Amino acid sequence: MAGAHLQPGEVTLSPGESWAAPEAIAAFSSTGRNGATRVFHAAVRAMVRWPGGAMPIRKVHLNSWEACYFDHDEARILALAEAAAQIGIERFVLDDGWFVGRNDDTAGLGDWTPDPAKYPHGLAPLARKITAMGMEFGLWVEPEMINPDSDLYRAHPDWALATPGRDRPTARHQLVLDLSQAAVRDYLFACLDRLLREVPIGYLKWDHNRDLAPAGGAAQVRGLYDLLARLRAAHPGVEIEACAGGGGRSDAGMAPFVHRYWTSDNIDAVSRVSIQRGFLAFLPPEMMGSHVGASPAHATGRAQALPFRAAVAMPGHFGVEMDPRTLTPAEREDLAGWIAFHRQWRDRLHGGQVWLGEAPDGLVWQAQGTPENHLLFVIRRDPAQDRRPQPLRLPHLAGQGSCTVRLLRLAGGADGHAAPTTALHQAMGATPLIVSGGWLAEAGLPLPPMNAQTVAIFHVEAG
Repeated sequence: MAGAHLQPGEVTLSPGESWAAPEAIAAFSSTGRNGATRVFHAAVRAMVRWPGGAMPIRKVHLNSWEACYFDHDEARILALAEAAAQIGIERFVLDDGWFVGRNDDTAGLGDWTPDPAKYPHGLAPLARKITAMGMEFGLWVEPEMINPDSDLYRAHPDWALATPGRDRPTARHQLVLDLSQAAVRDYLFACLDRLLREVPIGYLKWDHNRDLAPAGGAAQVRGLYDLLARLRAAHPGVEIEACAGGGGRSDAGMAPFVHRYWTSDNIDAVSRVSIQRGFLAFLPPEMMGSHVGASPAHATGRAQALPFRAAVAMPGHFGVEMDPRTLTPAEREDLAGWIAFHRQWRDRLHGGQVWLGEAPDGLVWQAQGTPENHLLFVIRRDPAQDRRPQPLRLPHLAGQGSCTVRLLRLAGGADGHAAPTTALHQAMGATPLIVSGGWLAEAGLPLPPMNAQTVAIFHVEAG
């Protein structure tokens, strides 16, 4: 979808006046979907304004939401942060529940003051303790929303989007603030500016958990852009994540104001295979929030082995959405190993090209990096129908000359750690396969047998 949803009478043009619709990005490709993807990624990357001018290292997150939901205080968060630091987390994000009146989702939105019962000394001491652990401190906010049970709504019911003379139905117990009003934007800027000045916050997770009803028109979106631009100008070093009930705000129009999109509140790795492929068709991987969730998944109740969950999350901006203390010592060590693995390879995963493809018997694959140096992910989500996997054709390697292909990991199986069952793939871990790019494009890469919920990760170098 593209364009502007104008309200009746929102734009009235006198003779000689004009109105410009929002820009839309269109792509033509003579080389299929991946050619269009390159165009979209380049267009979005040209819009992003990174702190310091260049894309920084995409820090590995731990987000507190599914670890504790609303049930937290300073002691619990510090214990969670210590567990995060021990496994290699680089940024700790305190999610919903930190502000006054916020013990569930029925109250508090609009009153952006730390809850004195949970954080009697405010957030600054907590943030300083977390940064002393070697992690950046991030914070969840939902500035565009307001609960009727809040001091702000009691003082300014006229600040909520509403149709005169009609009821104001809530969703998730909340209404939407009217960002076309300068007073509303000034209030929100003052709240966020105060937090960012008083607390060492390097990252904001900016959420939006209900539909616009009434829509607010194009003026609502322009008001959001104005607020974000003002905040970015005042705090240029702060990164912002666009979240909207999950991935509801994954649009190019937000790219000049944010640095990451939360892809979906569904972190089930089986679901995430298709969700993330849809995201990557239009938006670049360094902006794709992809977390390792708990098992069973909170959204679906399905269970998957930790290595499969981690391998599916690897291609994006990697993070963790669980409490590491609930894992066994072996699982914590395993998760720390995946975090280290991502940190080792993220320079190949972020900022380069993305190729998406399908293969016989339900396999899907994606490659990320450059044609000369990239990681290849081969994903089997469902059980195979063929006992002998067919070679995987890799058309993006046509004309690349001699290529070395090394099998880095095979994540799957009953305990999540699958051992290659063929002599070729057993050897490929230590001795790369050397073959021409033309052969890989036309004849294909031999694949190991893979059970359902398995990811094979290869490193491909050409030349």
